[in-house]
Amino acid sequence: MNANSAIPLYKQIVRYLDTQIKAGIYGPGDKLPTENELMEKFGVSRITVRSAVKELEDAGIVVRVRAKGTFVSSDRDMYAADDRESFSCSCRMAGKEPSTRLLSLEWVYPNLRDRKFFHIEEDESILKSRRLRFVDGEPTMLETNSYGASLAFLEHENLEGSIFEILNARCVALGSNLRTVEVCYATKLESTHLGVKEGSALLLFVDRWHDEYGEPLFISRQVYCTERLKFYL
Repeated sequence: MNANSAIPLYKQIVRYLDTQIKAGIYGPGDKLPTENELMEKFGVSRITVRSAVKELEDAGIVVRVRAKGTFVSSDRDMYAADDRESFSCSCRMAGKEPSTRLLSLEWVYPNLRDRKFFHIEEDESILKSRRLRFVDGEPTMLETNSYGASLAFLEHENLEGSIFEILNARCVALGSNLRTVEVCYATKLESTHLGVKEGSALLLFVDRWHDEYGEPLFISRQVYCTERLKFYL
């Protein structure tokens, strides 16, 4: 651990554990050290350890089992979906009115999932947006997008509309998309914005978009309120 590094401590722990897993020191199904063991090993706070484990979990590398610990993930089946219609277009096709509120737009250090997708180093910043999407005025989806360097111009665009429409206007041609779908449970942030109880079941879509030449464009993490999916699917 290098306390003087520009890389946050929790990201240094992510790098260490990811390297251990890749080297086979921890294999699929193996239990990782406990929070207390990691705190003692690295001399950091519990919050720092939890942030590191959360990033590994978001990347699908580990799974946390309540009252049992954190385990290295087994390989999961992945299903491709070709979703060419934007959220806004899908809503209008269903006779509903879409709207968007931009919650944040900032340059941040990439998490592990972003680094692997964009093939960048941990000290390279990326543009990230968080948007709350509405259907007929009802909060329905919380979206977090990470953009590659080629889409840096989005920092100066109005993101309270369709990003697909912005890209089309900029002559950015979309290529392939790999979508994964799974059930997740509302965090405090998600419950606040979507108006559901913390821990409620939600539907998580993660889209990995490439351009027409196969270069990574952006990752979109979309958490949907399952009670309202019927409005636009």
